[in-house]
Amino acid sequence: MKILKVEVRRYSGDSKSANVAEIVVVSVFTDGDVSGTGFASAPPGVGAIFRQLIENVLAPQILEADPRLTSELWERMYSDAIPRRGGEGIVRVCIAAIDMALWDIKGKMLDVPVSKVLGGHRELVPTYANCAHHMPPDELAERAASYVAKGHKALKIRGTRSFVTPDEATERVRQVRNAIGPDVRLMVDVNGSWNVDTAIQQLRKWEPYNVYWLEEPVAPGDIPGYARVRARAGNTYIVGGEQHAGLMEFRTLIEQGHVDIVQPNALITGGITDWLRIHAFATSKGVPISPWDLQMVHLHMAAGLPNVKWIEYFMADNALLEFQSKLFTGPAVQEVVTDEGVFLRAPQAPGLGLALDEEIAEKSLLENCRLVS
Repeated sequence: MKILKVEVRRYSGDSKSANVAEIVVVSVFTDGDVSGTGFASAPPGVGAIFRQLIENVLAPQILEADPRLTSELWERMYSDAIPRRGGEGIVRVCIAAIDMALWDIKGKMLDVPVSKVLGGHRELVPTYANCAHHMPPDELAERAASYVAKGHKALKIRGTRSFVTPDEATERVRQVRNAIGPDVRLMVDVNGSWNVDTAIQQLRKWEPYNVYWLEEPVAPGDIPGYARVRARAGNTYIVGGEQHAGLMEFRTLIEQGHVDIVQPNALITGGITDWLRIHAFATSKGVPISPWDLQMVHLHMAAGLPNVKWIEYFMADNALLEFQSKLFTGPAVQEVVTDEGVFLRAPQAPGLGLALDEEIAEKSLLENCRLVS
């Protein structure tokens, strides 16, 4: 089996979240009558850069190759396509879109979901609810309570400095904790916007509210800062990694930053292939994984592998996945509510199960595709 051609399409929606305003969809076709689909989200206009990079630089590296050789093709794209400059930033994102399509082909060839290709560890994946809405504390508390009423036993709010001051973040924590009760796990994400002193001070203030984890307390590159915060965090887990890419960055974050849980995003780090390397290393160090974003793909990894603690659940009222949810009709997200919380059922369709809504796709197409063959 070999790859015959690669097709790239660029779509734009009306998402309220600028970072995911465009989606670039990659289709990889083989001579075995099997094709695979992957995608990458992008801010407005950046999708055009993604498309050019995939069409002109990355796709030619994999033509005529066996699509099942995912590790070899990943290295070819990363190392050979852009010599001397590596494959960081948007290059990894573009590699990820192609890599997803290759894993999609793997699953379809075996007629099983990618979660089964990875090991098929479980059918139900534990979740925590993303409750990072931009609204006043009282409204946020009400929204959080509504999630708990639906069965959620863990949820995350945001305290990012560009959005609220540290004191306002404390007020959000206080009101949400009062609304959801003492038994629901409460996480807070500050998106790397604090310094070490602020993080330590806030953790002290939050002791009465039993914050389960503090996510990205300092800038991604401040590894000594991570370690200092972790040393003073008490019973609160320190979590990070959604802005990190590649095994070496995660190795540093784990070994020197001493984080309790890491959050690799398969889109940012370069696809499922590189994500699996990070998973293997974290597992060897006894550090659990809780991937961020990319729910449709991460659900496969969380169902297939044992060291994924849970995934972040973005529901219909969350702007981050608004356009994705419209453009893709699959894989279907199936909730299962138990006494232990809300779980998502592992996808059942072969491959990744990605399927486009043809009507939405036609309306939102920005550029006609060009085949690379």
